[in-house]
Amino acid sequence: MLSLDKKYSGKLDALYPLITPADLVRYAKLFRRELLAALSNQKSSLPTILNPICRMSAKPGFGVAVSIGGTNGYASAFRVSDKCLIKFINRKPFSLPEDTTKNELFHLITKNILEVTKGIKKSFPIGIGFAYPLRPLLHHGFIDGELLYMAKGRNIKGLVGEKVGLEYHKFLIKEYKIDTTVAVANDAICLLLGGNGVDVAGVVGTGLNFAYWEKRSSVAPLKLSELSGFGQGEVAVNIESKNFNEIEGNRLRKIVDKESVDKGYSLAEKEAAGAYLYKIFNAGKDELLGKGFPVFSSTDQLSEIVTNAYIYPQDVTEKTKKNAKDFSLRIFRRSAQIAAIQLCGVFMKIGKTKGIVPVVMEGGIFWKAHNYNTLVTLYLNQILPEVIPSFARLFGSSRRGIAILASGD
Repeated sequence: MLSLDKKYSGKLDALYPLITPADLVRYAKLFRRELLAALSNQKSSLPTILNPICRMSAKPGFGVAVSIGGTNGYASAFRVSDKCLIKFINRKPFSLPEDTTKNELFHLITKNILEVTKGIKKSFPIGIGFAYPLRPLLHHGFIDGELLYMAKGRNIKGLVGEKVGLEYHKFLIKEYKIDTTVAVANDAICLLLGGNGVDVAGVVGTGLNFAYWEKRSSVAPLKLSELSGFGQGEVAVNIESKNFNEIEGNRLRKIVDKESVDKGYSLAEKEAAGAYLYKIFNAGKDELLGKGFPVFSSTDQLSEIVTNAYIYPQDVTEKTKKNAKDFSLRIFRRSAQIAAIQLCGVFMKIGKTKGIVPVVMEGGIFWKAHNYNTLVTLYLNQILPEVIPSFARLFGSSRRGIAILASGD
């Protein structure tokens, strides 16, 4: 007769399996194939949105960098010296509601901008890093983005389909009598722009995404038509990699997807990002841990279980605690496998399959979940054993990118 541990392990494997080493390699190659298809303007699950910016530096002066993430945001004033060195003067974090309106969001942004600028209403450039899918475009020489749809369990009523920078510019004039320039780009693009020359940047936090620099010659002419008026030899590619759909599904992902607002989309993100990992846990807890086990409301609770910091109800047995830890670890491991698959797919695309490859990363899951980045390295080496990933958390990298976006030359 099987021991209870083996029975539980078998049940966990059936309900939420890890990806085998052979399939890790196969999926990474499929990611590369999807990336190639998208750049050739063929059918693909990866949007690979081209952005009309190049590796540039900031212009001297004063400005404000704003980040709108999946859970949190911030406003940060900055000053650029004559030698193009960026100094951030202060930073004001704020929380983002799950459900808001365009005007409420704009008031929230402006309130924090006025705090970090001490109420100064003179004309200074504003850059916004936006953690949602944007269709980039140039507006009067500044990059803007049309919000394509919402994700990460968030909703901003009245903003989908609108040009975020233009709408905020008009709002500032109408509501605050401030007339200034506003530049907007996806958060992964801002991370790449401020990444100190790296070729790849990624976010594994509330959401999942990667961005990289691509040679213009590697993009099909029809695809390049998206960059009207932009003739640089290199472009920044926002992969929107959360949409990768080639990984075989499982019961728990299907449950989470069915209950989501974007059914059938963001399938990779629903197994890798903080907005969904605790939902995977909730979807499987009754079968694995019993119906009396608490329902979770955040992925932080999974981290607490893994690090033995979670406070259980008194009636939870030691056996159930161990099983809960095993389940939580499994969820993080599968998430790390998906992150490694996508990174390797990008590495294969740009020909970096040997030696040290620096990558700038951001996101609470990647840096705060227990041993997460080590797990990504482990699975990455199972796919590309000759690659040595060098993950950097460059302080202020995203802010630098947003500042460059705001005042770049």
